[in-house]
Amino acid sequence: MKTLFAAIIFCSLSLGAFAQQATATKTNTTSTKATTTYRCPVCGYTSIKACDCPKDKTAMVKVGDYYCPECYMTSAKAGKCSMCGVDMKKMEPAPPSGTTK
Repeated sequence: MKTLFAAIIFCSLSLGAFAQQATATKTNTTSTKATTTYRCPVCGYTSIKACDCPKDKTAMVKVGDYYCPECYMTSAKAGKCSMCGVDMKKMEPAPPSGTTK
């Protein structure tokens, strides 16, 4: 009876130790989130949410995606525009403020 009681206590303590390790790794991975930015292909307005540009009412393009410079159609892949056949351009991040070309 004593050995059964000791085995139950040992198992519960070892499960508690593994549960502590699992929660510690979850908190470390969820704290590093990358923010997605969107830019207007016409004027370069930058936002953190997908919406229409408040200046010229054009749909914002996610930085890193591709867009058509003629009709502003967007795509996640490079290639030709499915509507007008023009080569898609990659939306680059906004240049740091204070820099000149």
